Amino acid sequence: MLKTIINSYIGHHRLGLKLKPVLVGELYLSGKLKHPVYVFKNGVFTPVMNEGTVPTKELINVLLKNSHREVFLYPDDVLEIKKSLETALVKLTRSLSVGDPLENGTKDIKLLSLNMGGLYKNPHNDELLMLQFQSSQNLSKFLLENKKFQSHYFHNLQRENFHFIVAQPMLSSLLLLSFLQSIHLFHDKEIENLFLSSYLKDIGMALIPEDKYDVKSPTERDQNLLASHADFSSDLLDGRVPLSKNYLTIIKNHHFLNDKLKELVSKEKKKIKESDTIYGIESTLVSVFDVLVAMTNDRPYRKGMTLFQSLELIKHMMSDDYPQEFKALVIFLKQFYKN
Repeated sequence: MLKTIINSYIGHHRLGLKLKPVLVGELYLSGKLKHPVYVFKNGVFTPVMNEGTVPTKELINVLLKNSHREVFLYPDDVLEIKKSLETALVKLTRSLSVGDPLENGTKDIKLLSLNMGGLYKNPHNDELLMLQFQSSQNLSKFLLENKKFQSHYFHNLQRENFHFIVAQPMLSSLLLLSFLQSIHLFHDKEIENLFLSSYLKDIGMALIPEDKYDVKSPTERDQNLLASHADFSSDLLDGRVPLSKNYLTIIKNHHFLNDKLKELVSKEKKKIKESDTIYGIESTLVSVFDVLVAMTNDRPYRKGMTLFQSLELIKHMMSDDYPQEFKALVIFLKQFYKN
């Protein structure tokens, strides 16, 4: 039987000082819990698992179905999960090509996404960042070698119901890599670097207050703050990961299509000031797949669009400059989603 809710002001305050937030998905990596697991709802910490519980898939799914994407644990349980996650990620990264590629790729993508959640909470940890970079680099090579499973990896991650700031980078990067490989215009090293740029492009969200992630009616100020994560990402990565200035520039400017998008979806047909910067096909594609994944998935302030609706908008965003690439994109997505 679960312990009672902490109702007293002093007890609640002390509990809040002790507990640490983790993503619900990270409970998969926990063994037997040393302390209870709490959720925070309506200003109250409520226990959802007792000490001694081993979190099962069924228990975790119940939390997700009740819209709990984050839970609160005592520090020693958090540390145990952190160690388990890093150990599992390192072990799988070193043996990714050994065994079943479908199972290994699915698990690696899930671990990487969860580890990204940890990186958001500690973006200045060089060791954690390099683990993420090296594991992602290894994954990009693995994905190129296992083209036939790319669609499965993508759709499986979508079904995990991770928070969008955790899932979005990997989802958009998986689509980008698969598309780049399909058009045969880029060599593998270029695809690898574009995959890494796309995957790490949102790390700057770590410097934005978490309560802004789920605002249901974002003000213009909120929107500008969230958009500033592109600059933060470039600053956080510069000199810390082996990406050239060209790829850091792509990261810094990966929201450049958003003004066009705002103009297209706005009821007010006001003219958006054009940027003086000319962006190449690499920057355009990184931005397009970021926009595509964002538009086709739910956000706290709106429902996701259909793929067809999203392509109608993207057509206006890129077809004038890159008509052949847009046609290739439509053909690719039809096949990718069909699989």
